Amino acid sequence: MNIELEGKQTLTSYRKISIASWRHPRDPSIYVMLDLPVDEALRFMKEQSGDTPLTLTHFVTKVIAHCLQQYPQLNHVLRMRNLYQRKDVDIFISTLIKTPKGKDLSGYVIRQADQKPIDEIAEIMKSRTEDLRRNRDEENQILQNIVNPTPSLLMKPLMWVQEFLQFTLNVSFPKLGLTRDRFGSAMITNIGALGIENAFIPLSPYTRCPLIMGIGKVRQAPMVKEDQVVVGNRVSITFTSDHRYVDGAHVAHMIRRFKKIFADPGSFPQVFAGETKETEVH
Repeated sequence: MNIELEGKQTLTSYRKISIASWRHPRDPSIYVMLDLPVDEALRFMKEQSGDTPLTLTHFVTKVIAHCLQQYPQLNHVLRMRNLYQRKDVDIFISTLIKTPKGKDLSGYVIRQADQKPIDEIAEIMKSRTEDLRRNRDEENQILQNIVNPTPSLLMKPLMWVQEFLQFTLNVSFPKLGLTRDRFGSAMITNIGALGIENAFIPLSPYTRCPLIMGIGKVRQAPMVKEDQVVVGNRVSITFTSDHRYVDGAHVAHMIRRFKKIFADPGSFPQVFAGETKETEVH
């Protein structure tokens, strides 16, 4: 089985219309950009860091995984024109790697990210990134062995077959490069590592991943604090989501929770400890 699923969801009228209106995904994108003060998050990460120093990628991974766990109506997959809730919250981390042909994008998925403490996520990211960059990642090697010799003309039908098998039929064949649920509930890319302050990341049709986030470069900017204009650190975080999966009201709930945790992470220790029980929103 490619994805472990719960029951089939009841579709509202608008959800049926939106699923019928768009294919995977051509233009149903919703864009949100948050420009957030980041000093509290940076201070929290410095205090919590263990053997592996924490970064904004670790921090954002934990916060968005928690939000998806708290709002399961945002954590589902579209197959056969119906939405099915995902059993787990898995987060895909995009990674820049060097290949004989130049720089390339790859990545890995962190399984059940909502249930893992932030220090464990940091260790997993460190290990998986090192494996990718040293060409030791088995999943990526299998994928590259299939993609590299395949002519560009055949890539589209090959990807259609992959999408049909993994999502329509919900099966996986790891040895054939069809790794189980490779992209998960959401994707995160740290564009700040490239010196980019903000950018909206496009949805990828073949991933069936309805949420992609971009973490921008931390920058200094004027802001108002206690009625005074001061200079502080800020970061832009962008969200691209698929309108067939969510409405603005759904996204608004998630964004409000995301902002509250981001602004005062010390008030939400259970989130970063990997506890999944319902928590009070401050």
